[in-house]
Parts: sequence; C-alpha cells; structure tokens
Amino acid sequence: MKSHQPFSPCHHGKFVYVLLGLIGLSLGNRLSASEWKPEKTYALIIGVLEWESDLTAYPKSNRKDEALRKQLIERGTPPKNITMLLDSKASLTSIREAIGETLDTVAEDSTLIIYYAGHGWHAEDDFYFANHDVRLGRSNRHTAWSMKELAATVAARFKGKQLILWADCCYSGGMKLIAEALASRKTPCFSLTSAGLENVSTGNWTFTQCILDGLAGSPLIDTNEDGNISLGELQGEVQNAMHHLEGQKSGYFNSDFDSDWIIGPAAGKIQPTPGAKFPIGSYVRANHRYGRVIGMIDEPTQPYQIQFYRYSEKVVRRFNESDLTASTRTPATKLARIQPDCKVQWQGKWYDAKVVKSETDRWWIRYVDYDESWNEWVGQDRIRLKQR
Repeated sequence: MKSHQPFSPCHHGKFVYVLLGLIGLSLGNRLSASEWKPEKTYALIIGVLEWESDLTAYPKSNRKDEALRKQLIERGTPPKNITMLLDSKASLTSIREAIGETLDTVAEDSTLIIYYAGHGWHAEDDFYFANHDVRLGRSNRHTAWSMKELAATVAARFKGKQLILWADCCYSGGMKLIAEALASRKTPCFSLTSAGLENVSTGNWTFTQCILDGLAGSPLIDTNEDGNISLGELQGEVQNAMHHLEGQKSGYFNSDFDSDWIIGPAAGKIQPTPGAKFPIGSYVRANHRYGRVIGMIDEPTQPYQIQFYRYSEKVVRRFNESDLTASTRTPATKLARIQPDCKVQWQGKWYDAKVVKSETDRWWIRYVDYDESWNEWVGQDRIRLKQR
C-alpha cells in the first residue's frame, strides 16, 4: 500500500512448542529460538482505504487487512483478542482508544501484533499514518496518527512478552521508533514493513500478502527446508518480494528477537527441479513484468508457472524458459524527480511543484519528489507560477 503526505511537504491450527536454544548458553534478555503461540496473541489491525480528506482511495476488493484477521484466527488466535478498525471506524480517537484498551488487556506472557495499511509520510523527526479523519494542510500534524506518540505510549504501558509491528504504507519503516523505544526496556520487538524510513511504497498488497503467506506456511519461504518458517526467513521473503516485484526497499528493525524465532510450520516442501535454469522460488522477468517461479509442469511447452501480483490478486501464467530472464531489478528509494514550474505554499512555506492541469483561478498540482496520491487543487493565494 502507499503513500505519503507532503508534510514538509514532502503510504492451522495448534502446534508443539519447540525450544531450540542451547542449554547453558546465555542470551541475556534476547529471545531464544522459540515458537510463536497464536493462542496467546493479541492483535490490533488498522486498515484505511478511504478518507474524509481528498486522499487517494484504494479498491476494497479482496482487501488483505481482513484476510490478516482471518489468518490469525485460523492459526489459533482467539477472535476476542483481535481488534480491527477499518476505514471510517479508524478515526484518530478510535485508534488511540483501541491502543489503550489493547495495552491494558495484553497478558504478560503474550504477543501483541500492531498492523496498519493505508497512507504514510515522514515529517521532521516523526512518521505519520493517515487515520480516516486526518486533515490536510496546516492541521495535518495534529490530526494524524503519530508513530512518535505510539512509541511513547507503548514504552510506558506495554506489559506483554513481545511486540510485532507490521505496516503497509509509504515510510512505514517509521515503526522503527516503537521498536527503539522498547529496546531500552529490553522488550523483544521487531518492525517489518513494506517501505523503509526514507522511501515510498507501491499501491499493491504485496507486503501484506507476504505476511499472510508466512502465517500460512508457504514452502517458498522455508529456504533452509527445515520444516519451519522463521522470522529471518519471513524478513527475507518480504525483502526479496518488495525488491523484485515492486522495485522498492522494505523496512526491518529487530530489537532482541532471535532471527530463528519460529512463526509456524511450513506446509510442505518445494518441488525439486533438477536442471531447471530458473529454480522454484526465483524471481524472473517475463514479458516486461516481474514475477516468481512457483512451479514446473511436465509439459514440452511453457513448463514454467510464473506468479504475478495484481493489486490484491495472485495471477499465474505459463512460460517457456526462453521467455524468462533472471530478475536484476534494483529497488529505487526515491521517486523520479519531476521538473517544477511553480511554487506552492504549505504550512507557511513555499515548495516546488508542477501544474498538472488548471481551471479558472485554481490549479491541480503535484509536489516535486512526492507521488500523485497527494496532488491537490490550490488557489491563487497558494501558488506562484514561474514566468515563461
């Protein structure tokens, strides 16, 4: 999901607990390679695909925030332990109340998951996620969900065993602030996000789908083929998928979690493909699109099954080996710069922008270095057109 607001101005079942730590090896407060216990998990899922303000909305078909709740329940998390705020239910007041109620409820031996999907942006020393009732313009800072605020709240009130942070939006790497705040308390926490601290995110559900695949035990994620999906393997899955399929950098920050911490069992093994130029699990380019090899069919033509992501859907097509090349995609950290032809006032300052279209006494502009989801109409009082 994406994207960012120019603030400156600038988106089964139950399984056996396995302890893999070595007896006598001192790890301090760091988690040993233990296994996630879904039955002792709480989750706060916040997904916003539409806003009261003029922000770019997303289609609601097959939305993955709802799928995440379903997947957690299928894995054994009690439904009563999951709070979900979607769209109009996700006001700033409701989010704050849900955070407080969840922190008060989490037991000491439990895991807490906080997830967000929508729009996000970076401003000075803070990161903001767009609640449904966020206001654009001068009031932006005071009406958006602040990660700095969340970090302070969690650091002061979290009493559970460990915290997991997932976010699918631009600048979602800002969740690192929460993990850093808990690091001082030696509370295990990791932040795994679609974007880093400095980059935007795509409008697809690719990141969240990776999380769902990990929870479901996709054998493609079990890279060491030990029958389990570990935190390190899930992080690698997200990094590679965002890198090759979306061309962007993902975010990850780990505070006191063992990378061998087990998320769950793998649901099978990858099919051996001896002699295949592109092994199952590898990323390829096919017909100018980037996808992943997910299978091989014993057919003389088009034996490769290539999976592509299309917003919230997985699409599989067949190809010949000659149609494929290995992905060499390099993730971009910033948007391609557009050439400004005006300056626009934002919170008392003037910033470079480009006029996309105009009407009588108003201009539809795009801020330089920021994506189209934050285009807006401005009047004569906020724009300075360059002389031609």
